[in-house]
Amino acid sequence: MDALRKLTASIDIGAYIVKISPKDNKLSNGVDFCYVGLESRNGTNYSIQAYGREARELHQEATVMANRTRMLISHNSERVAKAKDII
Repeated sequence: MDALRKLTASIDIGAYIVKISPKDNKLSNGVDFCYVGLESRNGTNYSIQAYGREARELHQEATVMANRTRMLISHNSERVAKAKDII
């Protein structure tokens, strides 16, 4: 999860989440698995993978971060729309 936080928080990289594997995703041997795909501002792709307990934690953290980003984008879009109505 440290890698996820560093990639999304870095001003230089500015990565955002583009894909999260399904919740409770398991490998054929029954081990929990999570994949998070990210893309940076310059177009570089990153992936983070975790297994077991770390997979469940990564999925939860990535889901919270992705939802927070969607809320910020939605809120900013509403603000722009309101500003256009005023002008």
